[in-house]
Amino acid sequence: MTPPDTTVAPPPPSLQDADEGRILERARSLRELIRSQQDESERLGHYPPEVHERMLELGLYHLLTPRRFGGAQVSLRTWLRTVIEISAADPGTGWCYCLGHSHSIQLASSWPESVQQEAFTDAAGYFRSSHSLSPAGTARPVEGGYRLSGVSRYQSGSPYSTHAIVFVTVEGEINGSGGPRSAQVLLPRSSYTRLDDWGGGQVLGMRASGSNSVAFDDVFVPTENLVDATWAGEVPAGETGAALHGDALYIGSVQAFLGAELAAVTVGAARAALDEWERLARVRKAPLPPFVTRDHDPSSQRIFGEACIKADSAEAILMQVADTIADWSERFATQGAPLTRGMDTRLNGLTLEAGRLAAEAVDLLFMSAGSSEARPGHRMERYARDIMMYRTHAAAQYGAWMQGIGATILGVQRSAFDLPDAPADGGAPVPADGGAR
Repeated sequence: MTPPDTTVAPPPPSLQDADEGRILERARSLRELIRSQQDESERLGHYPPEVHERMLELGLYHLLTPRRFGGAQVSLRTWLRTVIEISAADPGTGWCYCLGHSHSIQLASSWPESVQQEAFTDAAGYFRSSHSLSPAGTARPVEGGYRLSGVSRYQSGSPYSTHAIVFVTVEGEINGSGGPRSAQVLLPRSSYTRLDDWGGGQVLGMRASGSNSVAFDDVFVPTENLVDATWAGEVPAGETGAALHGDALYIGSVQAFLGAELAAVTVGAARAALDEWERLARVRKAPLPPFVTRDHDPSSQRIFGEACIKADSAEAILMQVADTIADWSERFATQGAPLTRGMDTRLNGLTLEAGRLAAEAVDLLFMSAGSSEARPGHRMERYARDIMMYRTHAAAQYGAWMQGIGATILGVQRSAFDLPDAPADGGAPVPADGGAR
């Protein structure tokens, strides 16, 4: 898509003409720094300021920011690969980084240009926003806007965020179905308090993800900061950020994008576990005769090979998902082609399979690394805990999602989110060529 004529702020020097290879090289350059800070990151509940400052210097907080606001506006494929690289250094850090920056797409897709202008040009020099999918408070209409109160949990990436996006119920207003109106609200950092309820021993895994709760008490937000929670494909492309920014990346939210991000962190965790297992295999002896080092032990080689292929397969699936989302979005934005919840539901199934494969890779590596690696403070123990935490996420509930996907494909319901009597669209298949036409 060709962006409309506009005055475009030049991107930061570090992002001038940056292709995928250069971006991934920058992300990869952080690996040793991030790994050296793993213990501190878990203690703090997020990666430390040194890592944050280096990410900012490398331009990694501007990848999904629209070009008109100084960003790189990268593809979903490049974004997911960047998340994998950061997560391969430390999964909790990858989760914190990813879920803090990815909501740039939501802001650029759904909020008015004036709100975007203010947020993307924040005094911090970047825009990051945590976000939670659960209803977390109320919005009371007042002159010129709303007054909000509530507590929103699991706002991943919140420690270095400039904003928070929270879901609220609007008092006295109804939606198109006659129920209470739900909306998402963009809150500037000054409007909420980040609670000290993450990190250290407070959670099992992903301790560095910065998934703190945020509280807001009778704060005022102007009307334009509150928008309805919409699904990509249900709002005309001309009314979304796709028209404003000339890029189908900004058509709105799809479930498969969220699923792909979480799975990308999991693929990174598998890469991290593979690195650690290989390091151990060079020096540790096999548990059974002839007691050669594990890299020369056939049984250990089989385990390592299987884990490698599971991780590779998971990453390949995510690249397919990224390409399919991009293709569907482009055809929706430029040709008016359908983009339905049924299509999204089935595509999201691929992200669940990717997450499962990557998690299984970590399981194999952890179980075969030796009992000493299960002790607190060891990297394999950390990666196993991180994977267990991923599995508790609502978006990673494999069995429940697969039931909904099956019902959608059979035409019994419209998507995995709907009741069985909802109108069905059948869930368009995901073709092997990614939906290219």
